[in-house]
Amino acid sequence: MQISSKLFNQQQLKQFSSTTEELQDLQNKIATGENILRASDDPVGSVELSGLNVVKKQIEQYERNVNSANDRLTLLDKNLENLSNIMVRAQELLIQASSDVLGASDRESIALEIDEMKEEILSVANAQDSNGSYLFSGYKTSIIPFVKDIAGSINYKGDRGIASLSISESRVMETTLDGGTLFQAVKGPTGENVSVFQMLEDISYSIRTASGGVNSVKATGVAELTFENKNPGTWSFDLTGNLGTATITTEITGEDPSEFVKQINLSSTGVTATINEDGKTIKLTDSVNGPMEIKNLSVYGINSAQKNPSSFFQVQPIDGSGNSIGSIQKLFDNNQLPSKQLDNVASTQVHISNNRGEIGARTNSLTRQTELLANRRLGVEKDVSDLKDADLAALVTNLQSMLTSMQASQQSFVKISQLNLFDYLR
Repeated sequence: MQISSKLFNQQQLKQFSSTTEELQDLQNKIATGENILRASDDPVGSVELSGLNVVKKQIEQYERNVNSANDRLTLLDKNLENLSNIMVRAQELLIQASSDVLGASDRESIALEIDEMKEEILSVANAQDSNGSYLFSGYKTSIIPFVKDIAGSINYKGDRGIASLSISESRVMETTLDGGTLFQAVKGPTGENVSVFQMLEDISYSIRTASGGVNSVKATGVAELTFENKNPGTWSFDLTGNLGTATITTEITGEDPSEFVKQINLSSTGVTATINEDGKTIKLTDSVNGPMEIKNLSVYGINSAQKNPSSFFQVQPIDGSGNSIGSIQKLFDNNQLPSKQLDNVASTQVHISNNRGEIGARTNSLTRQTELLANRRLGVEKDVSDLKDADLAALVTNLQSMLTSMQASQQSFVKISQLNLFDYLR
C-alpha cells in the first residue's frame, strides 16, 4: 500500500507540474499577445513566420531607400531651381546691357553682377547633402567636384558615375545627376557643348565689349574700313548698299585687304571698294551716296566671347572732302555680342528644365513606389498577424478553465493523500 500511495503522489505531482507549465505558457501568450512563442508551438507556422519577417525587413529597407532617394532628388531639384533663377537674372541683365542708352559704367556694373553669378553657380555645383557628400561629383562623393585653377578656369574633378538605390527587388532609382554633363555640356544653339561657367564668362566679356563696339557699323556715302586680324581663316559679314544686301565671305591670312576688296566689288550691292595709299585701309563708296551697313561679322576660330577681342572691323564715316564724321565704330565678331549670349542662356534654360523634368519623373515614380511598398508591407503584416497574434478571448477562457480544473484536482489530491487503510476499511 505504501508503494501505491507513493506512485500516486508522484503521478499527481507530475501532472500538476505539467499543468503549471501549460498555465505559464497561456499566461505568457496572453501577456505578449503572441500565439507562437517558440518553434515547438507551431513548427510549420514558425517557418512561415520567419520567411514573412525576412520579407517585411526587406520591404522596410526598400521604404528607407525610397525616402533617401526622395530626399536626395528634392535637394537636387532645389539646387537646379537656384541655377535656373540665376540664369533668369542673367537673361534680364543681358537684355539691359544690350540697350544703347547704357553707358560704360552701367555696363560695368552689370558685368560685375554677372561675375558674382559665376561664383553663385560654383557654389550650387559644389552643393552637399546633410551627410557632407557632394551632389554632383559622381561616385567621388567625398571630392569637391568643381575647382577653380590659378588662371580662374573651373575644372571638373568628379567622375561620370550616377548613384542609385534599390527600391524593390527588380528596380533601382538613380539619385544623382552627372555633374560634368549638367554644368559643362550644355547644347548651344549650333549644337556645340557649352560650359555654364564659360558661358557666364562670355556674358561678362560681351557686356564689357559692348561698351566699345556696336552691333552693326553704318555710314552714308563714303567710309574707311580697317581690320585687326589675329585669327587667320574665313571672315564673313553682311554688306548692305543701295542695291541690296550680300554676304561677303573670304579667306584672310594676314593684313592684306585685297581679298576683301575683291569680294565686295563682286557683291553687286552698289558699294565699291578701293585700297588707300597706305595699303591697309579700304575705302567704301556707295554708288548713289546712300547708306551702307556692315553686320553679322563671323571670324574663324572665335567660338566664344573674348576678354580682349582679337579680330574686328573699324569703320570711320567720312564726307565728300575726306573729313572724318563722328567717331570710329568697332564691329566685333558675333560671339562678342550680348545678343549671341542670349541664345546661350536660352539653351541653358532648356538644359536645366530637361534635367528638372528628369528629376520630376523620378520623384513621381518614387511616389508610386511608396504606395506599392506600403500596400505590400500591410499585406505581409496581416499575414504575420494571422500567424503570430493570439486569440486573447480564447486564451483567457482556456486559462480560466485550466485554473478551475487544477484547483479541483489539487483539492481532491489533498483529501485522497490524507486517507489511510482504516479509512478504507470503514
